[in-house]
Amino acid sequence: MLKPITVLCGLLIAIAASNPSTANTPQTPRDQAKQQLIEQVEEWVAITEDVERSRIRVGALDRRLIVPPCDADFTMSYPFASSTESIRVDCKGTGWKAFIRVRVESASQGYAYKRDLSADHALSTDDIELISTKGRQQGLIVKLEDIGNMSLKKSVQNGELVRRQHLSASVNVIRLRADVLKGETLTDKSMETVTRPMSKTTRAQRFPERLLIGALAARDLAAGQILQSTDIKQRHRALIAQTTLARGQLLTPGNAQIVEYFGKLPSDAIISDSGLEQLEVTRTIQAGSLLRMSDVKAAALIKKGDTVTLRVGSGALVITVSMQALEGGKLGEQIQLLNPESSETVDAIVSGTRRARGL
Repeated sequence: MLKPITVLCGLLIAIAASNPSTANTPQTPRDQAKQQLIEQVEEWVAITEDVERSRIRVGALDRRLIVPPCDADFTMSYPFASSTESIRVDCKGTGWKAFIRVRVESASQGYAYKRDLSADHALSTDDIELISTKGRQQGLIVKLEDIGNMSLKKSVQNGELVRRQHLSASVNVIRLRADVLKGETLTDKSMETVTRPMSKTTRAQRFPERLLIGALAARDLAAGQILQSTDIKQRHRALIAQTTLARGQLLTPGNAQIVEYFGKLPSDAIISDSGLEQLEVTRTIQAGSLLRMSDVKAAALIKKGDTVTLRVGSGALVITVSMQALEGGKLGEQIQLLNPESSETVDAIVSGTRRARGL
């Protein structure tokens, strides 16, 4: 009978059957016994620790260690209550025993492609599935939110792991479904939104879709074309001269109105007609021209010599008197007025065109 042998092995093992140089070499009884031991250790740890067998690594068995054939299965146990890294193996029929080191690799998960996909494909959650992976691998996608707004840089195959290096940030761009002639309105029927890798788009193609509402084509556009901001004339509402305006002329609802304007809108364009009658133009403005803040200034609502209606009092007691302006003034400015009948002068605040209110 073999004497009891106690061995502690600390190096990782490559199973002999997986070594190409020995795969075709007939196994000896000793080799078979060692292989039987390894398989039983893996199975016992997998059941005891409730882990996948593929994650278990059995410590190397020293070549000098002879594993005798065991008529029954080896029995196994943890020799140390505080550790699961070492296992005691016994063959009760022969009295042989050994201490074997084992390691359970950490579990990890990742995503794999569910089908073959081509480059530039906009990735979605339907394209991938969560799987368990062996060992730790760098660069894997492990969260679904990491694929949001992403496209593929390259073609991938079914079952291939999803890696960050495969992905490129993507953006929505507008592609024409049909030809659009210069001056025609761009409609939902003539356009569609498509996703493209950001690296394959230009800055001019990345513009907010709201700019397309009611927009016109700035030039003839062909079906299949990706729109750029320079291809469209945006729709705005702005103050447009309805007649030719001479320098110094007051604006009125009759000669300037808020209407639709197509094209790039200057930052100082006038887009409200509030206070319109308090403005005058500083240069000649042609009919149909866009009015800008640089084209107007606060008008003198009262000029020297004008007959001015002065309003004095409040509530139910209000008196209006016709006065003569001794000086001109703009809205809110204080001026002097003359009462032609009494030759008395009073101070008043300009409140409108040839109108003033008492202090």
